[in-house]
Amino acid sequence: MSEKKNIAISVAIQTRETPMMILKRCIQCIREQTLPDIEIILLDSNDGNSVYKEAIRWEEGLLSDIIYLEIPEKGEFINGKNAVLEVYHGDYLTFISAQDTMPPKRLEEVLEAFNEDRSINVLYTDISAQQTNVLDHTDLEITSKEFHYLPQLVFHRDCFDWIGQFDTDLVAHCDDEIWLRINSLHLPHHISSENTTIAVCPDCYHQYSPLNAAIGYRQLLVKYTSLLQRNNPAKKKLYQKAAYAYQKAGVFHRYIQFKTLAIFTKNKR
Repeated sequence: MSEKKNIAISVAIQTRETPMMILKRCIQCIREQTLPDIEIILLDSNDGNSVYKEAIRWEEGLLSDIIYLEIPEKGEFINGKNAVLEVYHGDYLTFISAQDTMPPKRLEEVLEAFNEDRSINVLYTDISAQQTNVLDHTDLEITSKEFHYLPQLVFHRDCFDWIGQFDTDLVAHCDDEIWLRINSLHLPHHISSENTTIAVCPDCYHQYSPLNAAIGYRQLLVKYTSLLQRNNPAKKKLYQKAAYAYQKAGVFHRYIQFKTLAIFTKNKR
Protein backbone atom coordinates (compact mmCIF):
# COMPACT_ATOMS: atom_id res chain seq x y z
CA MET A 1 0.00 0.00 0.00
CA SER A 2 1.40 3.40 -0.95
CA GLU A 3 1.79 5.86 1.90
CA LYS A 4 -1.13 8.20 2.38
CA LYS A 5 -0.40 11.93 2.56
CA ASN A 6 -1.91 14.72 4.65
CA ILE A 7 -3.60 12.49 7.20
CA ALA A 8 -4.45 14.58 10.27
CA ILE A 9 -5.80 11.86 12.57
CA SER A 10 -6.06 8.09 12.31
CA VAL A 11 -8.97 6.40 14.08
CA ALA A 12 -8.64 2.67 14.81
CA ILE A 13 -11.95 0.86 15.34
CA GLN A 14 -11.75 -2.36 17.35
CA THR A 15 -14.52 -4.83 16.51
CA ARG A 16 -15.41 -8.31 17.72
CA GLU A 17 -18.91 -9.80 17.49
CA THR A 18 -20.42 -6.40 16.74
CA PRO A 19 -23.76 -6.39 14.88
CA MET A 20 -23.42 -4.79 11.45
CA MET A 21 -25.89 -2.00 12.29
CA ILE A 22 -23.77 -0.96 15.28
CA LEU A 23 -20.46 -1.20 13.38
CA LYS A 24 -21.83 0.91 10.51
CA ARG A 25 -23.04 3.53 12.99
CA CYS A 26 -19.52 3.78 14.46
CA ILE A 27 -17.90 4.12 11.03
CA GLN A 28 -20.48 6.72 10.03
CA CYS A 29 -19.85 8.87 13.12
CA ILE A 30 -16.19 9.06 12.08
CA ARG A 31 -16.99 9.82 8.44
CA GLU A 32 -19.27 12.63 9.63
CA GLN A 33 -16.50 14.39 11.57
CA THR A 34 -16.06 18.04 10.61
CA LEU A 35 -12.29 17.56 10.45
CA PRO A 36 -11.08 16.53 6.97
CA ASP A 37 -8.26 14.08 6.25
CA ILE A 38 -9.22 11.35 8.71
CA GLU A 39 -7.89 7.83 8.21
CA ILE A 40 -10.04 4.92 9.43
CA ILE A 41 -8.47 1.60 10.41
CA LEU A 42 -10.76 -1.36 11.11
CA LEU A 43 -9.20 -3.87 13.48
CA ASP A 44 -11.26 -7.02 12.89
CA SER A 45 -10.72 -9.43 15.80
CA ASN A 46 -13.50 -11.84 14.87
CA ASP A 47 -12.70 -15.52 14.50
CA GLY A 48 -12.05 -16.61 10.92
CA ASN A 49 -15.32 -18.50 10.50
CA SER A 50 -17.61 -16.15 12.44
CA VAL A 51 -20.77 -14.69 10.96
CA TYR A 52 -19.55 -11.23 12.01
CA LYS A 53 -16.44 -11.53 9.83
CA GLU A 54 -18.54 -12.76 6.92
CA ALA A 55 -20.86 -9.78 7.32
CA ILE A 56 -17.91 -7.39 7.12
CA ARG A 57 -16.59 -9.11 3.99
CA TRP A 58 -19.93 -9.03 2.19
CA GLU A 59 -21.25 -5.60 3.23
CA GLU A 60 -20.95 -3.55 0.04
CA GLY A 61 -18.92 -0.35 0.42
CA LEU A 62 -18.20 -0.90 4.11
CA LEU A 63 -14.41 -1.07 3.69
CA SER A 64 -14.19 1.74 1.15
CA ASP A 65 -11.19 3.97 2.04
CA ILE A 66 -10.58 1.91 5.19
CA ILE A 67 -7.38 0.11 6.19
CA TYR A 68 -8.52 -3.39 7.14
CA LEU A 69 -6.55 -5.47 9.65
CA GLU A 70 -7.52 -9.04 10.56
CA ILE A 71 -6.07 -10.16 13.90
CA PRO A 72 -8.35 -12.68 15.63
CA GLU A 73 -7.99 -12.25 19.40
CA LYS A 74 -10.24 -11.81 22.38
CA GLY A 75 -10.08 -9.46 25.32
CA GLU A 76 -8.34 -6.15 24.84
CA PHE A 77 -6.87 -6.71 21.35
CA ILE A 78 -3.33 -5.86 22.48
CA ASN A 79 -1.62 -7.49 19.50
CA GLY A 80 -4.04 -5.73 17.18
CA LYS A 81 -3.32 -2.37 18.77
CA ASN A 82 0.39 -2.90 18.22
CA ALA A 83 -0.38 -3.83 14.60
CA VAL A 84 -2.18 -0.50 14.23
CA LEU A 85 0.98 1.29 15.38
CA GLU A 86 2.81 -0.27 12.43
CA VAL A 87 0.40 0.90 9.71
CA TYR A 88 -1.28 4.18 10.66
CA HIS A 89 -0.33 7.37 8.78
CA GLY A 90 -1.88 10.19 10.82
CA ASP A 91 -0.07 12.83 12.81
CA TYR A 92 -2.37 11.74 15.66
CA LEU A 93 -3.99 8.44 16.61
CA THR A 94 -6.99 7.43 18.68
CA PHE A 95 -8.73 4.10 19.32
CA ILE A 96 -12.46 3.41 19.58
CA SER A 97 -14.62 0.35 20.10
CA ALA A 98 -17.13 -0.44 17.37
CA GLN A 99 -19.92 0.11 19.92
CA ASP A 100 -18.74 3.63 20.80
CA THR A 101 -19.70 6.93 19.18
CA MET A 102 -18.32 10.47 19.10
CA PRO A 103 -19.86 13.89 18.37
CA PRO A 104 -19.21 15.37 14.88
CA LYS A 105 -16.82 18.10 16.08
CA ARG A 106 -14.77 15.97 18.47
CA LEU A 107 -11.69 15.45 16.33
CA GLU A 108 -11.70 19.05 15.07
CA GLU A 109 -11.65 20.40 18.62
CA VAL A 110 -9.01 17.87 19.67
CA LEU A 111 -6.73 18.97 16.82
CA GLU A 112 -7.28 22.64 17.74
CA ALA A 113 -6.07 21.87 21.28
CA PHE A 114 -2.91 20.23 19.94
CA ASN A 115 -2.27 23.16 17.58
CA GLU A 116 -2.71 25.72 20.37
CA ASP A 117 -0.04 24.05 22.51
CA ARG A 118 2.69 22.25 20.57
CA SER A 119 4.13 20.81 23.78
CA ILE A 120 1.18 18.42 24.15
CA ASN A 121 1.97 14.82 23.19
CA VAL A 122 -1.20 13.19 24.47
CA LEU A 123 -4.55 14.49 25.65
CA TYR A 124 -7.73 12.98 27.00
CA THR A 125 -11.39 13.95 27.01
CA ASP A 126 -14.41 13.11 29.12
CA ILE A 127 -16.59 10.11 28.38
CA SER A 128 -20.26 9.32 28.64
CA ALA A 129 -20.38 5.76 30.01
CA GLN A 130 -23.65 4.30 28.79
CA GLN A 131 -25.54 1.77 30.88
CA THR A 132 -26.49 -0.40 27.89
CA ASN A 133 -24.65 -1.44 24.75
CA VAL A 134 -27.20 0.26 22.50
CA LEU A 135 -25.77 3.73 23.15
CA ASP A 136 -29.06 5.49 22.69
CA HIS A 137 -28.85 9.02 24.04
CA THR A 138 -31.95 8.39 26.17
CA ASP A 139 -30.07 5.73 28.18
CA LEU A 140 -28.93 6.41 31.70
CA GLU A 141 -25.33 7.53 31.56
CA ILE A 142 -22.43 8.70 33.70
CA THR A 143 -20.24 11.48 32.35
CA SER A 144 -16.79 11.87 33.87
CA LYS A 145 -13.15 12.59 33.15
CA GLU A 146 -12.18 10.06 35.84
CA PHE A 147 -12.76 6.96 33.73
CA HIS A 148 -9.64 5.55 32.10
CA TYR A 149 -10.77 4.14 28.77
CA LEU A 150 -8.47 4.10 25.78
CA PRO A 151 -10.94 6.00 23.51
CA GLN A 152 -10.54 9.04 25.76
CA LEU A 153 -6.89 9.31 24.71
CA VAL A 154 -5.57 10.95 21.56
CA PHE A 155 -1.86 10.46 20.89
CA HIS A 156 0.58 12.56 18.92
CA ARG A 157 2.71 10.32 16.72
CA ASP A 158 5.84 11.27 18.70
CA CYS A 159 4.20 10.01 21.91
CA PHE A 160 4.90 6.37 21.06
CA ASP A 161 8.62 7.10 20.79
CA TRP A 162 8.72 7.47 24.57
CA ILE A 163 5.87 5.28 25.83
CA GLY A 164 6.53 2.36 23.47
CA GLN A 165 3.99 -0.22 22.31
CA PHE A 166 1.18 -1.87 24.26
CA ASP A 167 2.33 -4.44 26.83
CA THR A 168 1.55 -7.96 25.55
CA ASP A 169 2.55 -9.50 28.91
CA LEU A 170 -0.54 -8.06 30.59
CA VAL A 171 -3.36 -10.40 31.56
CA ALA A 172 -5.87 -7.54 31.64
CA HIS A 173 -6.38 -3.76 31.99
CA CYS A 174 -4.60 -2.44 28.91
CA ASP A 175 -6.40 0.89 29.32
CA ASP A 176 -5.34 1.34 32.94
CA GLU A 177 -1.77 0.37 32.09
CA ILE A 178 -1.36 2.85 29.24
CA TRP A 179 -2.88 5.55 31.49
CA LEU A 180 -0.39 4.78 34.27
CA ARG A 181 2.50 4.66 31.81
CA ILE A 182 1.67 8.06 30.38
CA ASN A 183 1.32 9.57 33.85
CA SER A 184 4.64 8.09 34.93
CA LEU A 185 6.40 9.96 32.10
CA HIS A 186 4.24 12.95 31.29
CA LEU A 187 1.11 14.70 32.52
CA PRO A 188 -1.57 14.28 29.83
CA HIS A 189 -3.54 17.36 28.82
CA HIS A 190 -7.29 17.35 29.51
CA ILE A 191 -9.97 19.05 27.44
CA SER A 192 -13.64 19.02 28.34
CA SER A 193 -16.65 20.02 26.31
CA GLU A 194 -19.90 18.57 25.06
CA ASN A 195 -18.36 18.32 21.61
CA THR A 196 -15.40 16.22 22.75
CA THR A 197 -17.18 13.80 25.12
CA ILE A 198 -17.10 10.30 23.67
CA ALA A 199 -19.87 7.79 24.38
CA VAL A 200 -18.51 4.35 25.32
CA CYS A 201 -20.03 1.01 26.24
CA PRO A 202 -18.22 -0.19 29.40
CA ASP A 203 -19.08 -3.83 28.63
CA CYS A 204 -16.71 -3.65 25.65
CA TYR A 205 -13.73 -2.96 27.92
CA HIS A 206 -14.16 -5.64 30.58
CA GLN A 207 -14.04 -8.89 28.63
CA TYR A 208 -12.00 -11.00 31.02
CA SER A 209 -12.65 -13.34 33.94
CA PRO A 210 -12.64 -12.06 37.55
CA LEU A 211 -9.43 -14.01 38.22
CA ASN A 212 -7.64 -12.46 35.23
CA ALA A 213 -8.95 -9.07 36.30
CA ALA A 214 -7.44 -9.57 39.76
CA ILE A 215 -4.10 -10.80 38.39
CA GLY A 216 -4.02 -7.85 36.02
CA TYR A 217 -4.41 -5.40 38.88
CA ARG A 218 -1.56 -7.14 40.71
CA GLN A 219 0.60 -6.75 37.60
CA LEU A 220 -0.10 -3.03 37.54
CA LEU A 221 0.69 -2.65 41.24
CA VAL A 222 4.08 -4.33 40.71
CA LYS A 223 4.94 -2.62 37.42
CA TYR A 224 4.14 0.88 38.68
CA THR A 225 5.35 0.60 42.27
CA SER A 226 7.41 3.79 42.03
CA LEU A 227 4.60 5.85 40.55
CA LEU A 228 2.06 4.55 43.05
CA GLN A 229 4.33 5.38 45.99
CA ARG A 230 3.80 9.01 44.99
CA ASN A 231 0.07 8.62 44.42
CA ASN A 232 -1.76 6.96 47.30
CA PRO A 233 -5.28 7.54 45.92
CA ALA A 234 -4.40 5.62 42.72
CA LYS A 235 -2.75 2.84 44.74
CA LYS A 236 -5.73 2.60 47.10
CA LYS A 237 -8.09 2.37 44.13
CA LEU A 238 -6.06 -0.46 42.57
CA TYR A 239 -6.04 -2.35 45.89
CA GLN A 240 -9.82 -1.96 46.06
CA LYS A 241 -10.29 -3.15 42.49
CA ALA A 242 -8.03 -6.15 43.05
CA ALA A 243 -9.92 -7.06 46.24
CA TYR A 244 -13.28 -6.85 44.48
CA ALA A 245 -12.03 -8.99 41.58
CA TYR A 246 -10.63 -11.64 43.92
CA GLN A 247 -13.94 -11.66 45.81
CA LYS A 248 -15.82 -12.28 42.54
CA ALA A 249 -13.32 -15.01 41.63
CA GLY A 250 -13.86 -16.73 44.99
CA VAL A 251 -10.22 -16.37 46.08
CA PHE A 252 -11.06 -15.10 49.53
CA HIS A 253 -7.60 -15.08 51.14
CA ARG A 254 -6.43 -12.72 48.38
CA TYR A 255 -9.62 -10.68 48.81
CA ILE A 256 -8.83 -10.20 52.50
CA GLN A 257 -5.20 -9.37 51.72
CA PHE A 258 -5.99 -6.61 49.22
CA LYS A 259 -8.98 -5.31 51.15
CA THR A 260 -6.67 -4.86 54.15
CA LEU A 261 -4.05 -3.11 52.02
CA ALA A 262 -6.72 -0.74 50.74
CA ILE A 263 -7.96 0.04 54.24
CA PHE A 264 -4.49 0.88 55.54
CA THR A 265 -3.46 2.97 52.52
CA LYS A 266 -3.96 6.60 53.44
CA ASN A 267 -5.92 8.52 50.84
CA LYS A 268 -3.32 11.27 50.51
CA ARG A 269 -0.97 12.17 47.68
